[in-house]
Amino acid sequence: MFIGIDVHLKDLMVAVLDEELNICQLASFEIEQAAELIKEAKPRIIGIDAPYKLNQGLMNNESYRRKLQEDLKGHYNKKVSEYELSRRNIQPFSTPGHISKLVGWNAWMWAGFKLYNQIEDMGYELINSKRKDTPLKGFEEVFPHACFTTMLGYIPSAKNTDRGLIERVQLLRNKGIKEVELWVTGAKNVRGDKLDALAAAYTAYLTFKREVSFIGDPGEGEIILPITELKDKYSYSEEYKEERRKRRGRLKNEDSKFEQLFYNTVESI
Repeated sequence: MFIGIDVHLKDLMVAVLDEELNICQLASFEIEQAAELIKEAKPRIIGIDAPYKLNQGLMNNESYRRKLQEDLKGHYNKKVSEYELSRRNIQPFSTPGHISKLVGWNAWMWAGFKLYNQIEDMGYELINSKRKDTPLKGFEEVFPHACFTTMLGYIPSAKNTDRGLIERVQLLRNKGIKEVELWVTGAKNVRGDKLDALAAAYTAYLTFKREVSFIGDPGEGEIILPITELKDKYSYSEEYKEERRKRRGRLKNEDSKFEQLFYNTVESI
């Protein structure tokens, strides 16, 4: 079994895949319920959409930055894994460097840290590039948006849009996950969370098959991606770009019509 978990502050979306890529479970759980599910399912690998560690400050260290690239501009206050994504035009959340910063929209990361602690108590170990050849029982940090982007080869539309949902469903179906449409139901935001959990589980499956990439610094926490070779940069699809151009054109025309109506009204007063 392989489990993927999309972490939220109050609950977790959990996907369970078997070795034949059948979906065995796809539902929302509280942390304690998810922990019980893991104990019962005894998965080989668990992919978790949450940072494993806080930012260790490596991207603010000038000597470390020079090892990555001479005259590196920007990318401060990020983990190295987040830098590796953002320089490829995949925008992640930035993980704070201190627990006092886990407030507001960052508060959901508390749930991730609690989950990691419970999984480690079960005997699971962190999978990273230093122990990638023996992932018989472990857990890993994943980022579903990056998973979909790297598998598609381009940045998909937002997961709360019709286009974005279709792109993700078709991709997972093409990768061999069975009956995706039957399981991915509900409101758009719920379907998006379910697809993220499935992407995390699929990445765990590919980790077992040793068909993944590791980005980041092992000491700070790496993110695992479900592809063996990464592009230097990712961009939106041509269809998406054309749709954006048309939308901007329509908005421009609407603004012009409103402006003309405004002037006509003023002149008639």
